[in-house]
Amino acid sequence: MDWLEDKLTLVTRTAAILGVLFLLMVAGLSALDIIVREISGRPIRGAGDIAKLLTIIIIASSFPAGLLERKQVEVRLLGGLLGPKMNRAMDVLGTLLTGAMFLLIAYYVSIYAGKVSRSQEYSMVLNIPVGPWWWAASVCFWVCVPVQLFVILSELVGRKRTEPGS
Repeated sequence: MDWLEDKLTLVTRTAAILGVLFLLMVAGLSALDIIVREISGRPIRGAGDIAKLLTIIIIASSFPAGLLERKQVEVRLLGGLLGPKMNRAMDVLGTLLTGAMFLLIAYYVSIYAGKVSRSQEYSMVLNIPVGPWWWAASVCFWVCVPVQLFVILSELVGRKRTEPGS
């Protein structure tokens, strides 16, 4: 399982790094847009289009790594009151419900990507096709499904997360 977790970590962290790079690009573009507006009185043409399209990927690319590294919010109120066995059962249930939720998100984002692709939706100013960006987001959400399956299996066998290469 360590080998698989190392491979999943590589894929998910690569996606997350791409998301962070896009976030830095949006921040830099926003700052540059403000400077250009102050100097010229006009915004950078299409900056909003680029920011909107990159934001789709920024959000979607962060989920796979968050799931694998188990960075979601946990509420341990009942598990703590009901004892260790019930706490473990609730942890497994939580991972199963999280997996079901991401399966639904991936499915519906794929449907939406298909809809904007079929309707040939384009960005307002730069006329960039929107569909491919939503398909990329869909891929990110579909990556969440096997990642969460790994987390579910890990939880079932009582295996806690290890750092890659250890």
